[in-house]
Amino acid sequence: MNASFLETLIPLYFIYLSRLPLRGRTKLQKLVFLFQMKTGVNVDYQFDKEYYGPYSFKLHLILDNLKSMGFVHEKSETTPSGNVVVQYELTRSGESLLAFACEKGELQLKIRESIERIHKEYGILSLIELINRVYEEFPEWTEKSIFLSP
Repeated sequence: MNASFLETLIPLYFIYLSRLPLRGRTKLQKLVFLFQMKTGVNVDYQFDKEYYGPYSFKLHLILDNLKSMGFVHEKSETTPSGNVVVQYELTRSGESLLAFACEKGELQLKIRESIERIHKEYGILSLIELINRVYEEFPEWTEKSIFLSP
C-alpha cells in the first residue's frame, strides 16, 4: 500500500475543517469515502464492504502514519454504552504540513473546495445520520452491514 501525498492530505484537511477534534473513526472513513465517490478526484483508498458500510484499511494505515509522524493527535474515549470513540485533531506540525501543501499546490484549491463541499453537506451529520445517507446514496456498499436503517 503506497498512499499518494494527496491521499494523505485529504483526511488531514477533513480534520482541519472540523475545527474541533473530529469525533469518530467511522465518521472520517465515511467522509473520505463520499469524497472519493462524489468528486472524481483521482484517488483510490481501496474501500471494502464491511460491517458499517465502506471501510478503507489503507485510510486506517494513513491515519496511523500521520499519528506516528506527529501530524495528528488521536484520543480515545469510552462512551457510557462501552463503545470506544476516537477523536482526531491536527497538531501544529499537521497544520504546518497542510499550509505548506496548499502553498506549494499539492492540495489544490479545486480539491480543497470539493472537500469543503462534502464536509459542509455531511460533516454536520451525526454518525447514524451519516451512515444512513451513505447507505441511501450507495446501497451497493451495504452487503455486509450489521447496521441497516429501519
